[in-house]
Amino acid sequence: MKKLTTLLFVLVFASTMAFAQSNEATVDQEGDNQDSYVEQVGSTNEADVDQFTNNSGAQESDVLQFGTGNIATVSQSQTGGGDNFLNSAYIEQNGNSNEATQTQNAPSSNSGQSVWGLQDGSENTLSQSTGSGYTLSLTAEQYGSSNIATQDASGSHNQGEVYQDGESNEADQNLSGSNNGYMGDIILIDQNGIGNYASQDFTGHGSSHSNNAEVIQLGDDNEAWQLGNGRNLNATVSQEGMGNWSNQEQWGNGHSSSVTQTGDNNTADVMQSSGGGI
Repeated sequence: MKKLTTLLFVLVFASTMAFAQSNEATVDQEGDNQDSYVEQVGSTNEADVDQFTNNSGAQESDVLQFGTGNIATVSQSQTGGGDNFLNSAYIEQNGNSNEATQTQNAPSSNSGQSVWGLQDGSENTLSQSTGSGYTLSLTAEQYGSSNIATQDASGSHNQGEVYQDGESNEADQNLSGSNNGYMGDIILIDQNGIGNYASQDFTGHGSSHSNNAEVIQLGDDNEAWQLGNGRNLNATVSQEGMGNWSNQEQWGNGHSSSVTQTGDNNTADVMQSSGGGI
């Protein structure tokens, strides 16, 4: 009953204050099978969603904001274990200078956690993290210039994807659990534009350990950085344009490195070492 009351409050709040500015929407849910939806239209709005359960059932959160200078924060925490709960969080922001943060935590026995963020505008920031669990999925999409996307995952069997279209964007991925890119999944950064920066740091261990990381950049004056530590490290960089730079460093065993650059005045550095691997 608590969940229903909270959800109805958010829906009423969003519909009655949809076109105003400087609003605050707060959702606090505890129990099984949680579901929340927040929609805000205007500038300098703030949405805060906090979901917690120590039992069972999936958590789902959707936040939509249309305007400038908005802030959205979603936190999902699940202490129960032993099931595929498919917790999911989604934030969509349309406008400039917006901030989005999504955090998930679940025991290592829980699977199917996913976060997805979409921002359309410039000077936006998106931060996503999954602190535990397995078969974790992180997706970030940004359209515009001077945007920043950050992804962190420390569970196992992680999959992270960042898509950016515009200029002077930055994407950072740090996946420290085991079996990143498991069973052909790719840790991916795909950027289209000029002066973009991509960084991938993937480390971990596991009996069937596999790290598959790829950076794709289309445009001029882009930078790609890949650092892998473990076993079966598969790192790929593909750059098309002029004045691009890539650097790959791999530590451990079973390395595979590939750099493809098309255009003039490009630079590629590759370093592989069997020492220090996990």
